[in-house]
Amino acid sequence: MKDALRNQSGNVLWFILLAVALLAFLTGVISRNSASVDQAGNVERARIKASSMLNYAKSVEATVQKMLLNGVSENDLNFVDISTAHDNTNCISTDCEVFHVAGGGIAYRTPAELIGDNTHTDIWHVSTENRVYLSGCEDVNNRCTELLLIAKNIPQSICLQINKIQGITNTGGDAPQIQDIFEGTAFTGTYSTTINAISIGDANVTNDAPEVQGKSAGCVYEFGSGQDIYTFYQVLIPR
Repeated sequence: MKDALRNQSGNVLWFILLAVALLAFLTGVISRNSASVDQAGNVERARIKASSMLNYAKSVEATVQKMLLNGVSENDLNFVDISTAHDNTNCISTDCEVFHVAGGGIAYRTPAELIGDNTHTDIWHVSTENRVYLSGCEDVNNRCTELLLIAKNIPQSICLQINKIQGITNTGGDAPQIQDIFEGTAFTGTYSTTINAISIGDANVTNDAPEVQGKSAGCVYEFGSGQDIYTFYQVLIPR
């Protein structure tokens, strides 16, 4: 009788231990699945924000090209809604204002709006000091620099998704690296005589971000002068 009770107690203990082990296993599986779902959700959110920024920048590019086709001079293009530093005094009517309903007709939206981050304070910048390799001529002078729309300090996750959408390789899991992209003086009708010696997307693996070669839009990691930032660019006018 005592042996039977001991056997019964042993069986109960075994079932309890089995239940505890099974519960621990299921808890681990649920935790891993939850982490995977969270990670997938973060990636999808970054992709949506990346698409928003990329689509808007391409809309600005299309707007600029349409204005040029409609007879607006390149030297009259006015991006004043970005900042007063972009105010082009050559533009004497709203017809040449990119973000005016009577001009380009596209509503101005900040990078912060597009990525849904109110703490992001960097604005768009229209630069004339950079060349994008294979976008036009390659000489180091201001006849070959592109009219470039730039957004600096983009979150890494969004930067990587921009490149995935564009078919740009994120080497080693990070954005292509470039020494520097010049902001310079905002475009107000003329092209700066200061020229970035580095061509975006040229061959140097360390300094030129060759992964973006021939791409009119992309995102790169800037490391020059200790910047440590991610920068999005869109060619508005290739030259």
